[in-house]
Amino acid sequence: MNISTRPSAAQIVSSAFSQAIAHGGAIGRPVGGRSWPAPLPRPDTHSQTCASRSIVWPFPPGAECFAAWKTALSRLVDCAIPADADPALFDFHGRSWQLPEAFVQINGGSAMSMSRTQRVIDDRPISQMSLYVLTSGSAVADYDGRKRSHGPGDVVAVDYSLPYESHTPGYEGITLTFDRASAPAGLQGDVHGMVLTASSSTGKLLCTLIRSLVEHIDGLSVDQAQSAVDGILRFAAATLPSGGPRKEREDVPLFDRAHRLARGRLSDPDFGPDDLMAALGVSRSKLFRSFEAHGGVRRWLVGIRLSASLQVMIRSAGKLKISAVAHQHGFRSEAHFSRAFRKRYGMSPSAAQASTLHAHGSLAYLGWAEEDMGTEGSSMAEAWLASSRTGDWAGTGGERRLRT
Repeated sequence: MNISTRPSAAQIVSSAFSQAIAHGGAIGRPVGGRSWPAPLPRPDTHSQTCASRSIVWPFPPGAECFAAWKTALSRLVDCAIPADADPALFDFHGRSWQLPEAFVQINGGSAMSMSRTQRVIDDRPISQMSLYVLTSGSAVADYDGRKRSHGPGDVVAVDYSLPYESHTPGYEGITLTFDRASAPAGLQGDVHGMVLTASSSTGKLLCTLIRSLVEHIDGLSVDQAQSAVDGILRFAAATLPSGGPRKEREDVPLFDRAHRLARGRLSDPDFGPDDLMAALGVSRSKLFRSFEAHGGVRRWLVGIRLSASLQVMIRSAGKLKISAVAHQHGFRSEAHFSRAFRKRYGMSPSAAQASTLHAHGSLAYLGWAEEDMGTEGSSMAEAWLASSRTGDWAGTGGERRLRT
């Protein structure tokens, strides 16, 4: 099949980010981008073919394509085209396949730029990662301090919980998006922006495996394709170089560094203001002044834990026990977690979990994310929870439909 077939509108969000980062962010571009909540398995995946789970981007090149691309991507990244570019000539195309534990996307397009800043990460957190292969064109990117120039055949790992920005004059690429928590151990370390180049033996083999998957995916069953992705991820985990020290940016705001530290210690119930102060190397008075606008350091830390726990509950679609979610996010007891959750969201964790089940979990969440709901200033997860309570989402069976 032709690797440049067009991507999916329904999967804009997942591919969007995955590819956005891949393309412009270093690589990818906005196509299916389902990322964020993990995909949901459907029955009979042994016999069901991947072709039945394929979605193609529906907009031909032009102003409408540009508007749809920007609307979809804006929920995950800040995106733009060159100042002298004509939106009427803009091109973005792609195709996506949903698997039980991954999304496979192909996409390409004209010149564009994308960035996922710490502000965007705070507003729209996600726990997915991706492997991106640039199949043609070029891109330059900065992965939280790791600067890269990508050419055809390069394979890069992208962690959407960390900042990045990218620029491309035009590209075609393939993205594999998956949840960090279920990835092989070798992909759960500091691999953001790490690359296997097209000139290396391991890079050539990994690129060949990913391209071969896309070329044959329509003839595979869903289970077969997922097994192929699992094998690709294991190989990548064993061959990606370990992350060396990144050049610290002196202009990284204190709040941004604090956020990264807190996200890395979510499961530690003892991590508090004193630990944050020591890790940041600042005085207690400076730390507390910096977080006055957020209600104080301790309240901000609890908010980070709660927002992350809500994301997990949405992605798991009720499959995790509330006690397990509480433990994973640093709460000493389920009762403590429930009190804090109810105070922040106005409902109990069990009620929120029931909403995800009623909404068919992550698929409804993704469907909501594709709508122009105006989520600036709050995380997508929290906005989804609010919308699910008021009925501002739609979904039937295993599919989502956009509201008109």
